[in-house]
Amino acid sequence: MNPEEYHQLATDLQNLAKIIPIRWGKIQNDTTDSKIKMFQIHSFTDLENQLIALPEETKNYFRRRWFLWKCAQCDEYIFNLNTSVKPNPNSKDQEYDIEFNESKTLRFDIKGTVIPKNFRNKIDGIIENPSDMVRFFYENQSKGIRSAIQNRLFIVHHSYINQNREMYLRCHWKFKTEVYRKYAEKISEASNFITFENVKTDVLFIFENLDKSITYTFCAVK
Repeated sequence: MNPEEYHQLATDLQNLAKIIPIRWGKIQNDTTDSKIKMFQIHSFTDLENQLIALPEETKNYFRRRWFLWKCAQCDEYIFNLNTSVKPNPNSKDQEYDIEFNESKTLRFDIKGTVIPKNFRNKIDGIIENPSDMVRFFYENQSKGIRSAIQNRLFIVHHSYINQNREMYLRCHWKFKTEVYRKYAEKISEASNFITFENVKTDVLFIFENLDKSITYTFCAVK
């Protein structure tokens, strides 16, 4: 992705955030995924054309899935603006998305997500120690062909105003650019990563507060 393509996609996603379904409609699965070749579709208009004959529930599934995939591409692009971050040269490799500090031990898969519903009544505790939430993410991940256990950096979006504003937070690109720069400057081998089945994880929270201000919190990286 070049800068012009990024800026166009980032703008398109901000506009689409107003209409993308909050709910999946069904659990992510290979059977539904096989109905279209989603990863070959690079515009929302083309996606809608591919979805014409499908039930509305399935359309919403793909609308959300495509949107989140494109948000992930933007997140990776922003991280890679930092000189200490390198992309995986093999875009089809599921082992990792980015590498920090030219270190094989600091390779991470980037996962944009939200605080799961059953953890939202204890947010302060989860921010202080997100280990239980991280375990939940791994244990409840999709069982499809793209599932794997690897080092992960979870980008967790949460609005104290209304969780339905999740999409707005995912597309707050200018804010994310600065946050990811700070993260890339601070991460090191000595960071206090959370472990799960011998892989490293960290959680980067992005919050919308009640006064509409946007803040962030790093967990392992200080």
